[in-house]
Amino acid sequence: GANWERQTNDGAYVLKDDFARIDSYYNMAQTRAVDYPDYIENFEECKYRAAYCCWVQDRQAGDNNGNCNTPYDTNCEDADPGDNTDLCYVDMENAPGSARVAGGYAIFPDDTEGDIHCHGLAWGNDVGLDDVYKGNNLFYVAMYDHLYQRGYVRNVPGAPMCGCAEQMPIVSRADCTEMDITQTVRYSWVNQQLSVRALNVNVDFNACNGANNNNNDLEAYYERLKDEGRADEEELKALQERLVGDCDGPIADLVDSL
Repeated sequence: GANWERQTNDGAYVLKDDFARIDSYYNMAQTRAVDYPDYIENFEECKYRAAYCCWVQDRQAGDNNGNCNTPYDTNCEDADPGDNTDLCYVDMENAPGSARVAGGYAIFPDDTEGDIHCHGLAWGNDVGLDDVYKGNNLFYVAMYDHLYQRGYVRNVPGAPMCGCAEQMPIVSRADCTEMDITQTVRYSWVNQQLSVRALNVNVDFNACNGANNNNNDLEAYYERLKDEGRADEEELKALQERLVGDCDGPIADLVDSL
């Protein structure tokens, strides 16, 4: 992980070659379930069934994402990802394993953090296919789309690179990916016993369709889940305390509480 974050496409390393296993795994992730890593602290609970990643550096040129360019030694030394959000603050008590301290805050008023990119996923409360295949979606967002395709690396200091929403930095918004899943199943009735077996599965990854035609937006997608009865109002409000829209009010509230 840490070694991959330092690699580029020149010199001793070739990102695309070294990451070929990610491309191979992506092919598998389109046809079978990927385990969701709830055995890792970052993902072990996810109270309101949402997770996102935030990256602060771009390490790959020529992909029309971020500002890393060649030659790498001069134009990709400290390159930025495509900026899609504002970082408000990090509450290190929410993820002490990542922060390496028990608590503390890092506050970023007036867009002082520079360019940052956040992208996430969510799933409903009805144990639907988006729940069963949420590990596929996490792999796609974290490993394939952003590390392999775009070369985005490095976490916000004091926070996980990816984790349940309640562990992540407070930001204005995040992009969002949802899955379109089709599967063929076979039903059998033998000796008065019904059995069901999945014959094949196809998983497509697409930008989320959110409420009010607000697409590719994690908060709007979660609002859609609420509208469909697959999340409740309290859960939506909890997520809106992480994806806040505008940083000024939450930063002011935090400072007043200290």
